[in-house]
Amino acid sequence: MALRRIPRILILLAGITSILLITALYSHDFGASSWSRVVESFTHSDSVHGNPEAAEGFDLAHRLPSAESFRGRHLEKVLALPGLSISETRRTCNWTSDQKVNFMFGADQEWNVKERPSSEIDFRRRQWQDFVRNSPSYQDVASRFSGRGIVVLAGNGDTLMRTKVLLRALRRLNSTVPVEVHYYGDEMDDGKKQQLTDIYANTVFNDLASTDNVMHPGFHTNLINYQLKTAAIVNSRWAEILLLDSDNIPVIDPAELFDSPTYKEYRTVFWPDMARTRPPNPAWAITNTLCRMDEFELESGQLLVDKARFWHHVQLAAFMNNDRDRYYDGFLLGDKDTFRFAWHALKTRYGKPRRWLTSVGTVYEGRSYCGNSFAQHHPDDGRIAFLHGGTLKTMSRAVMRWNRDVRGGVFRYYKRAPNDQDPAAVNDIGILWIQNEQIPDLPKDNPAQWCTDMPDVEARELDEVLPGFEEVFRELGGYWPLDKDA
Repeated sequence: MALRRIPRILILLAGITSILLITALYSHDFGASSWSRVVESFTHSDSVHGNPEAAEGFDLAHRLPSAESFRGRHLEKVLALPGLSISETRRTCNWTSDQKVNFMFGADQEWNVKERPSSEIDFRRRQWQDFVRNSPSYQDVASRFSGRGIVVLAGNGDTLMRTKVLLRALRRLNSTVPVEVHYYGDEMDDGKKQQLTDIYANTVFNDLASTDNVMHPGFHTNLINYQLKTAAIVNSRWAEILLLDSDNIPVIDPAELFDSPTYKEYRTVFWPDMARTRPPNPAWAITNTLCRMDEFELESGQLLVDKARFWHHVQLAAFMNNDRDRYYDGFLLGDKDTFRFAWHALKTRYGKPRRWLTSVGTVYEGRSYCGNSFAQHHPDDGRIAFLHGGTLKTMSRAVMRWNRDVRGGVFRYYKRAPNDQDPAAVNDIGILWIQNEQIPDLPKDNPAQWCTDMPDVEARELDEVLPGFEEVFRELGGYWPLDKDA
């Protein structure tokens, strides 16, 4: 008799469940609000059963084999998602007021004080969705791209000198990864090109102003040309790209990164910045993404991507980056987070390193630590892979010379958060404006300087994690502002 009753019980339970689901689905307010409540019942876990993207079948979207495979059923599901409002996307982030969260943009930002209207969010969401629907097919341009390589933007005097340091670092590592230097118009002449190829023979060039490019980014004479970075990725001859800022110094052979397990799984590696995106930021709702407490903003001084797989993603990032008024003036800082939100918009996971960034700099008597660069790590084993200059670019020549000749160098100490492998951990980190009179013996006739700091973390000697780097930096010509013949 018991065996006969089990099917009836199951049928009864199934019937009750169906009634509840139908009631929810067809209630008068079903749509974005109900969809959001359902999604919020999931956690931000990466497991298939805990990820809201997994619930929609998006959890393994990064494994779709080609760019064109995204244009099928996957994109249909992405575009069919009900639109989320800012009120809904911000609910999943609930940092408390006593937590020292370093947010990008201040609390007085217009969109943080007053929520942007839903009509504006809907309009901007439709814009990128229409762009993706009609974006060029990878099959139409695939013959232009092949192989793996590094992409660097350079042209003016400072970026040219920094690129020389970068190329010397590659040569010192015995790297054979080819480098493609992108510039705009008359920024680069034959003499400058020869200087770079004399350092690293495996260097080629691309003029972003050429009509031969797939995408034509344009150039602003009175604004920072962030759009050139995404344009360099789209137009690069490489299919698999490691994008490097000119002031980024490789510490390991970049060839290792293309073979890392994280890259092989996700075909991307996006490295973290020091800040997080505020919950009311309109970018969350524009891209139909719930705010995440386990996610830093991107630091695009280094970025690894397989363009053959994510052609539509990089095009969307370029579209957002080109649209100054709508996407990063006041929402996102430059190019960097257009990548992250393009992947979010297309509901695709990206690869991340296990370790958060490490601050690198020096220690001043009377003022303690002053970070001027960020160490970024190998995605899997945690080794330092890059040293990316940050506030170092703002250091005056007199202060740099004093550091080099009196204090022993600009790279002598580091600060690393003890919980740097927990993406949800909150650490006190920020950028400080230091007046020179605060530092004994520092030249007083020079401007103040910017420093990064983690006040709750003890500064330690850099040789513990990166032995001899100060000497390597000198050998590479890193002090070129002080040596005109560098």
